[in-house]
Amino acid sequence: MPADPHGAHARLVAARRHLESANRLATDDPDAAYAVLYDAARKAVSAHMLAAGLRARNAPGAHEATALYAVAVLRGEAPAELDRMRRFRNRIEYGTTHLGPRQVAHDLERARAIVAAVEATFPATGPAS
Repeated sequence: MPADPHGAHARLVAARRHLESANRLATDDPDAAYAVLYDAARKAVSAHMLAAGLRARNAPGAHEATALYAVAVLRGEAPAELDRMRRFRNRIEYGTTHLGPRQVAHDLERARAIVAAVEATFPATGPAS
């Protein structure tokens, strides 16, 4: 698949918007905030993949594959947190876990670090045109 810098940029913009949304939701609806912060981190990593000409298949295991990619390619500790966040989000989604603002705040920082790690790999103006 060819690199898609425009698609990568669009996903990074969405990831940033999701971070802002998660921050606003954190106190009133922590479960929703967590889903949104996870999506921010996942979309940022998928932006990196698109910029490299890669895409996780739309099939079971795609989110796990994205998390593995993050660990393999991005620097820092935060990308290694994406798979844990994925599993935690699944437990929230299926009603086995509920959380409060403190856990959201903790993982919102991890999501911000993942988005920043992806953004650091692009030129200052964003993905190449």
